[in-house]
Amino acid sequence: MKLTPLFVLLLLALCGTRTSFAQKAEDALRKGNEYYRKGDHVAAGQAYQQANTADPNDMRATFNLGDAEYKQGKFPEAQQQFEQSALRSKDPVEQARAYHNIGNSWLGQKKPEEAIKAYREALRRDPSDEDTRYNLAYAQRMLQQQQQQQNDQNKDENKDDEKKDEQQEKKDQEKQEEQEKKDQEQKQDQEQKQDQQKEGDPQQAQQMSKQDAERILDALDRQEQKVQEKVREKQRVGVRVPAEKDW
Repeated sequence: MKLTPLFVLLLLALCGTRTSFAQKAEDALRKGNEYYRKGDHVAAGQAYQQANTADPNDMRATFNLGDAEYKQGKFPEAQQQFEQSALRSKDPVEQARAYHNIGNSWLGQKKPEEAIKAYREALRRDPSDEDTRYNLAYAQRMLQQQQQQQNDQNKDENKDDEKKDEQQEKKDQEKQEEQEKKDQEQKQDQEQKQDQQKEGDPQQAQQMSKQDAERILDALDRQEQKVQEKVREKQRVGVRVPAEKDW
C-alpha cells in the first residue's frame, strides 16, 4: 500500500499533536502529584484539571483530581470524579479503588446508605480489600445511629404534638366551660327579667298595697262615722214611753 506524501504529513502531524497533548498531561500530572505530597491540595487540583483537559481519557488525572477535591472537603465534586474513573477504567482493581472513594465521598456528605452501596460495589470487584470492609462496617454503624436519632426525634416530636394537643384541648374545654357559664348567667338574667315583668316592681307592689290599706281604713272610718251619727240621732229623738191604760 502506497501513501501519498500529503497523507503521510497529516498522519505525522496528528501523531505529533497527540504526543504533545500526552506530554502536557504527563507534566501536569507530575506537578499535581508534587503539590499533593506537599499538602497543597488546591494547586494539586488545578494541575490535575489541566492534565484531565489535556488527556480526558487518562483515568489517573480524573482519579487524582477527585482525591484533591476530597481533601478540600468538596465531597460532591470528588464523588463525580471518582464515578468517572470507575466508568473509564476496565481494571476491576482500579474500579474497586474508585468505588471505595465514592463511598468515602458519600460518608463525607453524611449519607451512609449511599456509601454502603458504593463499598459493596468495591467489594464485588476486590473482595480482599480490608479497608473497604472496615469502611462498610463504619457506614452501617453510622446508618444505625442516624436511624436511631431519627426515631428519637420522631418520638420527641410526637410527645410535643401530644402535649400541644392536650394544651389545646384544655384551652378548648376552658373556653367551652366559660361560654356555658356565660350562657347560663345570661339565661338566668333573662328569666329573672321575665319574672319581674310578670310580677311587677316589688316597691310598686308594696306601695299599691299600702294605698289599698289606707283606702280600706278610710272606708271603715266613714262607715264608723255613719254608725255614730245614727246613734246620736236616736239619742236626740228619745225613747217612746208606752201609754198607761185606764182603769
